[in-house]
Amino acid sequence: MANQLFEEPFIGKYDGVSPVALLPKGTVTDGLNMRKVGLTGGWKPRKGFTLHTATQMAAATVLSLHQYRNPLQDETFLLAQCDSDLKYNTTVQPPTAALLGTDLITGVSSTVPGFSCSVGEFFCYADGTKGPVIWGGTKPRPLGFLFWDNGEESYLNYTREVTDNRADTEARLSFGAATATADVAYLFTNEIITGFNVTIGATVNAVSSTMTVSAWRGGAWVDVSATDGTDTAGVTLSKTGSVTWSAGADKMRMLGGFLGYAYKIAFSAVLTDATGIKTLTVTQAATTITNKWNGLYEWVNGCRFFNGTEYIESIGKITNEATSLYIDLSEATTSCFIYIKTIEPACTFGFNLAQEYENDAAATLTLEYWSGGAWTSLTATSVDETLTGSATLAKTGLLYINNADQITPIMRTMEGDSVPGYWYRVGFSATLATDVRLYAMVYAPFPKALPTYDGCVEFKGRLALWGDPEFPNYLRISAQDRPDCFSGSDSAFVGPFGDMSKILCAVPFYNELLVFKRDMVFMLEGYSPGTYGILKVTDTVGCASPHTVQVVEVGTPGLVREEGLTIALWQTTDGVYALDGRKPKKVSNPISQFFNPEDSTCIAAASIRNRQAFVDKTNNEYHFLLPTGELVYNYATDEWYPPWQRSMHLSCGISLVGNDNRIYVYGGTLETGDEGEDGFILRLENDTTDKVAAGTDVAISHSLKTRALPFWEKEYLSLLVTLRKVWAKFKAQSAGTVTVKLFKNLASTGVEIATPGAMSMVSSGEGIATPKLDVSSTGCSCFQLEFSLATVDQEMVIWGIVYELEMSRLYDS
Repeated sequence: MANQLFEEPFIGKYDGVSPVALLPKGTVTDGLNMRKVGLTGGWKPRKGFTLHTATQMAAATVLSLHQYRNPLQDETFLLAQCDSDLKYNTTVQPPTAALLGTDLITGVSSTVPGFSCSVGEFFCYADGTKGPVIWGGTKPRPLGFLFWDNGEESYLNYTREVTDNRADTEARLSFGAATATADVAYLFTNEIITGFNVTIGATVNAVSSTMTVSAWRGGAWVDVSATDGTDTAGVTLSKTGSVTWSAGADKMRMLGGFLGYAYKIAFSAVLTDATGIKTLTVTQAATTITNKWNGLYEWVNGCRFFNGTEYIESIGKITNEATSLYIDLSEATTSCFIYIKTIEPACTFGFNLAQEYENDAAATLTLEYWSGGAWTSLTATSVDETLTGSATLAKTGLLYINNADQITPIMRTMEGDSVPGYWYRVGFSATLATDVRLYAMVYAPFPKALPTYDGCVEFKGRLALWGDPEFPNYLRISAQDRPDCFSGSDSAFVGPFGDMSKILCAVPFYNELLVFKRDMVFMLEGYSPGTYGILKVTDTVGCASPHTVQVVEVGTPGLVREEGLTIALWQTTDGVYALDGRKPKKVSNPISQFFNPEDSTCIAAASIRNRQAFVDKTNNEYHFLLPTGELVYNYATDEWYPPWQRSMHLSCGISLVGNDNRIYVYGGTLETGDEGEDGFILRLENDTTDKVAAGTDVAISHSLKTRALPFWEKEYLSLLVTLRKVWAKFKAQSAGTVTVKLFKNLASTGVEIATPGAMSMVSSGEGIATPKLDVSSTGCSCFQLEFSLATVDQEMVIWGIVYELEMSRLYDS
């Protein structure tokens, strides 16, 4: 029989599991460090990497990588969790290579990767070691800025004026003769600060005056000994600048409708008329979140009035805003008390008096709380803003508890109210006037400190936390636009999500939130605590490794063909799954050997629940990290690539946007026993070589192995043939030769075709090289060919092969 030519275009996918003799045309069965050229086929080597951090950050695994972008400050940061620290560079950002040599915060986990997100302008992080971390960048905006007009006894709220970035608004700190030195400014911040930065408005101060900054510490205002960078020769606010001091044991307090860390700014002399501040930012280090009030007053949750002889149920009278319903305090004596119940500890109470029914008798309020065994007085540490002269309840106003952070109310029941709550008691130092009507009462909660949480995610302008020690199957969700507020009716514990087993992670999924547990997946819908709804996606597939969950926006043929949609990808114990919002589908069949305990390449049981994955958006790839390698899935074409190996093993990765608005992929290195290779950050897809820790180039060994090639597609086992020649179709290169191995008759070990030698990829002046290799191997029922290259800066791009066969005889003759 005459010799025949057969073509094998590499248009198929990779399949590392199915019998190599039964695969369709164009399929490849093995390889290393190769990816598809394009949708029409062909294979090429992956790109290499460069060292983003030229020196080792620490002799420890990089557990996780994070990006924080603050558009208000035009800041972008790459952060690395390594050696119990979150590290970053304060000035140089991707893609510029730089050491992450500054600790953003210390004491994070040294073994468990953390989760992060951005809510508004804040970066949030959690890993189960300490309370969730919050950071607002180098110059976050303040929580509030007030100016106290002592003559009018009122606050001017300038918060918006100093944070709106407008050129035509500013906070005016002097009204000429109408201003006195008793007029002071109050600055409120989310966390403890060490200074603030001001941009002076149209009018600068020209009067000799010094600034004094005091922080609220231990129930009093304490001078922080600030250095005034706005001062020129004893004239404060004479120029734009910063005011700085050393961090102290500052405390939160309630004032003027703000609950936060409070700082008082006073001046020794009245400033020049119309002196103003155009913008104000603060210097606020990353720290664990201090739980706060979100600014919305809550109705009290219980109220009983004791008139000296009996308790009168009054909750319906003071929670409906109708002045026709009220507690009658007329001629209330020192034996009368208002008992107030809240579901959270309180720091402020609001009293609403009916107009023309206020008190004008000389009397002051007394305030007590139930401390567990007795009523404990708070009168000395309270500020009564309903006071006019010596008469309390003379006007609608607030009663502040200045030491709310130092007391510990205990929940209890009361006679006639069997639901436990925090109880407070308001009394009077003297008898009130003859006609006093209290028609509404509200309170501001002073929330309890947050415990540790395992992770965090942004959900529709809120911070969602999981891993609560008391409610492991609930998400704890913050107030809208306030990632530091987990109190009041606008925040909530949301759940339960299945049984009491803990939530492993949650990720945004289009307009919903996917919530993963070990054996279940749920979806959370809604916009607020009153509209949240939980849907069960599956109770047969869970998540083994929470850091493998990735969400991408793409059309994938394995789910809804040619339709753009959102899909989630993650790993569980039996493989990798994809979800388009309906039901999960396993997509890892071509690499199932890595999840099959009977296979020698199976992921070890000790590693199956701590894998990580990242996405390369440019190449539409999902990278699933093995202990010493990675598996790559193209989610746009629904295919896996042969395994990848790098000279420095990855522990984690991230796809991020650089300062030049391009997408880049970075990886952190793993502690593998190779001394000095952990603690680095690599910029991936950035070279034609890999590196070692010293920065030396290392060749990217890459190879590709065909399926078992037959003589006749359907009856090849009935023939023995001689493989005469092989032509390969390479992209032409300026240098490089490819080594070819022959695997005859399903042999596990190949033989390098040494004569006449390797195949050259050089083809001068042409874009394609088609070298020929004389093989002349007899007695083949089938065969496989492996093409490989391992030379620095050389790449093998191969589109297919043509081979020549000569029939020898029937196999059974």
